[in-house]
Amino acid sequence: MRLLIVEDELGIAVAIEDVAIDAGFEIAGIAGHKSEALELGSVADIAIIDVRLGDGLTGPSIARALFSGFGLGVVYFTVNPGLIENPKGRPAVSKPTCPERIADALSMAAKNARARTHRVASEPTFH
Repeated sequence: MRLLIVEDELGIAVAIEDVAIDAGFEIAGIAGHKSEALELGSVADIAIIDVRLGDGLTGPSIARALFSGFGLGVVYFTVNPGLIENPKGRPAVSKPTCPERIADALSMAAKNARARTHRVASEPTFH
């Protein structure tokens, strides 16, 4: 499962990367702002997204774009959970946190992404 990390603080992004690799994820890329995230969306299966990036409160709009455009599963990662738009019940991890909470949220997003892919792949087609 390929993970896109959307985080503008490099130290935090690298820490997430380490946790994700240890949990068995492949890293699709690290994006520090919205345009980078959207460029990398096509090569990922899930994304962990900081809600407030250097370009503003763009995390929720990035999540919507990655989900609708590429079908990515999303985990929110934020110091302020009150800013999360979470209509789909996406996992959220509050900063600061421990590696286990990040790994658990990524695993939940990966499980949901696999279930969504399986559902789409197994739906009958009519001609």
